[in-house]
Amino acid sequence: FQQTQIEKHRALAEESNRKGDGLQQQVTALQKRAQKQAATNHSAIEVRLNRGLEEVERSKTQLTKLKQMKAAKMLSFTEEGFMKALDWGKS
Repeated sequence: FQQTQIEKHRALAEESNRKGDGLQQQVTALQKRAQKQAATNHSAIEVRLNRGLEEVERSKTQLTKLKQMKAAKMLSFTEEGFMKALDWGKS
């Protein structure tokens, strides 16, 4: 009788070990999957951020060009006025 009890407990222990191993494999697989998803999400966010930064740089460049064009236009008006003043002084 004692021998059958020992055998039952041994069988239960082996089954529990197998189930535990199976669950551990599932946990490991899920952890790897979660890490892959996190890496993918991180990459996607990084790509979007880089695109946003590129767009900001393009906008800054355009703004700088517009400021330079406006400054050049203002200087040309100032130069025209100066030339007119010189001509006015001659007459």
